[in-house]
Formats: sequence, C-alpha cells, structure tokens
Amino acid sequence: MQDLLNSESNDEIDLRELFITLWAYKLFIAVTCALGVFYGGYYALNAEKEFTSAAIFKLKENSSSGLSLGGDLGALANLAGLGSGVAASNLPTDQVTGRIFIEKLDAKLNFQADPYFNTYNPNSVDPYWKSIIKSTIGWQKSPINAKEALWQGIVAKYSKNVALEETTDGSIKIVATHVNPQRAAEIANVIMDEIISNAKNEKNANQDQQLFYLSSTLAKALSDLEVSQSNLKKFALENSALPLENFTVASFQLDSLREQLNRASELREAVAALSLILQDNTTDQNAYLTLRRKFPIVDQVEFRRVLGQNEIISSWSWPEASTIDAVFDTLTERTSRLKSKISVAQINAERLGLALEAYNKLERDAKIAEATYTILIEQVKAQSMITGYRPNTTEVYEYASPSISPSAPKRRAILALGAILGLFVGTALSLLLAFRRGVCYSKNSLITGTQARFTASVKTLLPLRNKSLNDINTMLVKKPRSALRDLAVEIHKSAARQVVVTSAGAKLTGNDVARALANYMQSDAVKVAVIDFSSRSKKLDFNDEGVSIGSFVVSEYADHISILRPDGDLEAIELLSHRGFWENIQSLNAKFGLVFLCADGSDTISLLSALEGQKIFHITIARTKKTKSAILMHMRSLLPIQGLLYD
Repeated sequence: MQDLLNSESNDEIDLRELFITLWAYKLFIAVTCALGVFYGGYYALNAEKEFTSAAIFKLKENSSSGLSLGGDLGALANLAGLGSGVAASNLPTDQVTGRIFIEKLDAKLNFQADPYFNTYNPNSVDPYWKSIIKSTIGWQKSPINAKEALWQGIVAKYSKNVALEETTDGSIKIVATHVNPQRAAEIANVIMDEIISNAKNEKNANQDQQLFYLSSTLAKALSDLEVSQSNLKKFALENSALPLENFTVASFQLDSLREQLNRASELREAVAALSLILQDNTTDQNAYLTLRRKFPIVDQVEFRRVLGQNEIISSWSWPEASTIDAVFDTLTERTSRLKSKISVAQINAERLGLALEAYNKLERDAKIAEATYTILIEQVKAQSMITGYRPNTTEVYEYASPSISPSAPKRRAILALGAILGLFVGTALSLLLAFRRGVCYSKNSLITGTQARFTASVKTLLPLRNKSLNDINTMLVKKPRSALRDLAVEIHKSAARQVVVTSAGAKLTGNDVARALANYMQSDAVKVAVIDFSSRSKKLDFNDEGVSIGSFVVSEYADHISILRPDGDLEAIELLSHRGFWENIQSLNAKFGLVFLCADGSDTISLLSALEGQKIFHITIARTKKTKSAILMHMRSLLPIQGLLYD
C-alpha cells in the first residue's frame, strides 16, 4: 500500500497500483454498492410523495409605470423617480419570498393549519425564558417565542417549496410543491392572483402619483412663467428702452471715439517730427521723403488741412515753425479731449452690457418657462386620459392544475445516488483497509519493496512444496525449473557460500525453495547443507541416529545434500540467540561448499537479525495480497535482498 501512495518521485499516485488494490476488494466494494442501492430503494419507496404544479403569466411592459415622458421633461421625471420603462428582470422574487407576503397569503391559504408547512413542535423549542438565558450567555442570537418559531418554520418550508422562474419569452412561472396535488395547484394560483393584484394596484398608484406630480408641476410652471414674464417687463420699463439697442449705440460711439483718438495721435506724432526737421534746418527733398516713409499720413488730405496748406498732394511747401507749434498744441488738446470722452463712453458701454446680459437671462428664463408650461399641459391631458383608462397589467397564460404523477422522490436518481454513494464508501473503506493492512497487491509493489536484482515467479516451483529430497530430485530431472536455474546462476556469480532463504506469507516455504536449490546446485564437487530455522522444524521426522556435524545433526540425506537440525534438545530457532552462532555456520563450510539457511513467517526476522551485517546471498519468497510492505522493508534493512520469488 505504501507503494500505492508513494511513487518514485514521492509526489504522484500510481493509478495502476490503485486499480489493482481496489480490484482486490472488488467483492467488498460490490457489497457496499449493493447496500447503497438497497437503502436508496428503501428510501425511495417509503419517502413521502410530493406533487408540483405551475402557473404561468406575464407582466406587461407598461405595468410598472404609466407614462413615458420625452425630452427634457422625461429626464426631469426620471430624476424624480417617475421615469418609464421596465426593470431588467420581471421576476418579483423579493416580493414573493418576503415574510410580509407570506403572512398575507396565510389569510387565503391558511399555512398554520397545514401540517406540511406548519412543522412547529412545541417540545422541540426552548421556552421563552430559556431562550432569553441562552441569548444572554451567547448560545443563541436572540430569544425566540412560540409564534416566531412557528413562522420561521413556515417561511423556511415555503421558501423551499415555492419558486419563481423566468422563461425565455419573459413569462413568469410560479412552481409550488406539496404532498397534495390539489393543494399545490391552489398555492400556485393564489400566489399568481396575489402578484397580479399587487401589480395592478402598483400601476394604478403609479398613474395617480404621476398625475399628481404633473399637476403640481404644472401649477408651479405657470407660476414660474408669470414671474419670469413680469420680471422681463419690469426690467424693460426701468431701462426705458430695449437694452440691445442702447448697447449697440454705445458700442458704436466708443469705437468711433477710439478711431478719432488714433487719427489725432498719428497726426500729432507727424507734426512733432515735422517740427524737429524745421528746427534742424534740414528742409530738403530727402527730409520730406523720409517724413513720408515714416508717417504715411503726411500724404493724406487731412494732414495738409491741419497745416492749412493746399490739399493737393503734389504741392508741398515747408510750413512756418510758429504754425507747426500752434497745430501741435491744437492736436494735443484734441487728444486729451478724446481720451476723456472715451473713458465716459467705456463706462456707459459696460453698464449697458451688464444690462443686456441681465435682459437676455430674463428673456431666456421666460422662454424656458413658457416651453415647460406648454409641455406640461400636454402631459397632464395625456396622463388624465391614461389614468381614467385602467388596462390589464398582466396576461395569464396558464392556471396551475393538479399534477397526476409525483415530482418527488425521483426514484431513479435516488437509486443512482445510492449506488454512487455505496461505490464511494466502498472505495474509501477499501483504501483504508488496504492502508491499514499494508500488504503488497501487485508484483511491481513486491519488486519495489525488495529492490532485488533477480526476480522470478514461483508458479513452476509450487509442485515441489512439502516434497522429500528424493521426490524433488525426481521432479527436477523430469522437468527442470527455469526459475531455479536462473537463481542458481545468480548465486554462483555472487560466489556466496551461505544463502538465506526466507518466506513472508508465501505458499512456498523457505525450506521448500532451499531443498529445491540444493538439489539443483549439488554435485560431486559441491556438497550442500540445508538448515531450517523456522519454529516448525521441530516437527520434522529427524533420524535419531543421525551423524553429528558441529552443533548440528543430519536428520535427512540424499546424494550430496544434508538436512541439519540442532544437536541436543535445542530447537533450530533457539540457536540464533546463542553465542558463536555465526562461527558455527561458517564452520560448516569446511564440509559443505554451500549452506542454505531458511525460515518462514515471523522467524525470518529472528534469523535475519542474527545474520545482520554478514555478506550472505539473501533470497525471499513473497506473495501478493499477503506480504506486508513493512516486513519487506525491515527484512531489506537487516540483510539486503538479492533474489525475489513471488507468488
């Protein structure tokens, strides 16, 4: 089993070993599977039958709200929570499964008088005073009285047996389960009627709420319209004229004054430059051309007019200095006067601009108020018509009818589940038993446990079991065993003079294999001794007149093979604890070329412990489903195993 749980990398499970292990317990697993099916069938036959009925209906899209508002007003209504449209899902699950809804249904369905729903048992619930004590010390969240316990049971049963489903076309299916088919249909139909009634009442309430909202909003819109129009008229009267016209005139005047100021400043600068030319007495043609390039206004009629000269451009004469000074003073005065006018005009334009902005706002508010009022009038008219007309909010597709066949228990599913559960339990118990037994269930696990270089099956050697030396010799002559031949070659290659043959739960004993090998390997040149150290060796028919060899007596002899037993009253197994045991074994090699030491069962550990650390060829015989992994590991740790014969 250890090889099953631990692979070579110690992180995988050998599936082949797992299958072999489970196959060894196939009868046990089959029994558990059969028991699972039996108990599943017993439950299916004796379980209470339940019947399921379903009612189908559909909520219309406009049932949740009455009116669809468009444009800016629709957005406003949505913000107020009165928008149109339906929810992402029509399933009223929270409503139907709520405690309030169930208590409301109780008036029609009387759940308290129905033993299927009312599972309350006064003896199973603590008295109220005990509940208080338990809640105080933390054993219970809150005290529960009898009524609350009753309703908790009803709600739990209701939630388990009533379900809402949404079909592909958006319809709603109400599914109810009960031990009485008529009762199941009744529950589904009553729930559907209650949902339809609630939806109708909700729709009517929504329509009334929307009409009230629109009416109150219309009154406020009318008031806002009157206020905005009054404010606009009042502002226009207070400003004596339309602000737009006043602002336009002021803006034009301001632009004109700025243009005049620019012309006067340019003329002033040109006159100043001309004055400098006269002061420097550079009144030649080049000076005139330079003046024209720098001040283009010199070529204009306005400049000539200011100087009091001929307005014809081609005629130019240099003016007097006194004239230039007088003109410069005049232009300076004009510039100052224009700046003062500009300051006054700018202040007036800014004042009129603010007035225009205020006027535009008042006008815009008045237009919005008028538009809102117009829309609301239309919406109030439409909503009034809709409110007066109460259309159906739902469409019933199918009323629930009593079911003929039960919906539960599902016998096939229960039987299948019982079989699966039995299989699972059987598999788990099998693995647990296999783990606790710790035996090797396959040839591979035996080989892995021994780590032997030589392996062979004992299948061909089983006929040699419990045979005498002469019988074994006769059988080997007639039909040689390949396993013995190959094993003898391995022993010969190792040059070992002592061979230990142990058996761990196999059909073939170590004495059987040792006798067979002795027959196969004996010759004129090689005499072989076989010593059986198992507890059963005392039961051999010893020859009391046997020849003594060291501490041993020959109890059986054939050709060049001697079967030895302890000399005296000691049993073979008792020699292992005596001092000088190994020296006695080695002393036998003076007479025998090869010595076999064999033991079976629990005696193998005693023998291997006595031989621990010695260079001896070790052969063990193991059997699948019998030999334990722990025994093999212990044997291997005491004396490495070179050869494995498996059954």
